[in-house]
Amino acid sequence: MRRLSSVLLTTAAVWLAALAPVALAERADRDKPTLLEGAQCTTEELKQTSVCSGNVVLTRGTLRITGERLEVRQDPEGFRTAVVTGQNAGLASFRQRRDATRAGVEEWVEGRAERIEYDERTEIVRFIRRANWKRLENEQPRDEVVGQLITYNAQSASYSVDGAPAGAGDGRVRLILAPRDSGTAPARPPAALRPAPQIEGKK
Repeated sequence: MRRLSSVLLTTAAVWLAALAPVALAERADRDKPTLLEGAQCTTEELKQTSVCSGNVVLTRGTLRITGERLEVRQDPEGFRTAVVTGQNAGLASFRQRRDATRAGVEEWVEGRAERIEYDERTEIVRFIRRANWKRLENEQPRDEVVGQLITYNAQSASYSVDGAPAGAGDGRVRLILAPRDSGTAPARPPAALRPAPQIEGKK
């Protein structure tokens, strides 16, 4: 794993923008249908709610949320909110691709927590308890956040993170930020000197 600079901060919300060129959530995902999967699913049309349990998966384009239990609610305007939880000690997971901003670089964000809340209207994702959030470039981790509550805004490519409440753990959050890309190639070492070959016929 590449070397990263780490910063430790005390509890208190900290708003940070992604340090790489701003890449927002995949725009095409907004026009894709939402697919719910699980071992068992029930829907109440009057309440506009769906509940799935048993290895659940929510998929919407490149967006994918997994866990043990999933509850989806739809408001009168058709926007959905989803709550996904893990089972026992397990964690729910989130993953989504970002729009490309640099040639040859594919960015993804992914996160894990005991509970994940997703708002389709605002594109805000909340990772609650034992939360971990990462930004990846070509599947290589670049930035990472660890805390008890992480709020990620896919529309603005920003996030906030809180530590544990007073009396619960050390109340600290952890940020690992990749070094800024200088855009310059590393200097090559000088070529080793070699004796010149003998020229035929030379005395």
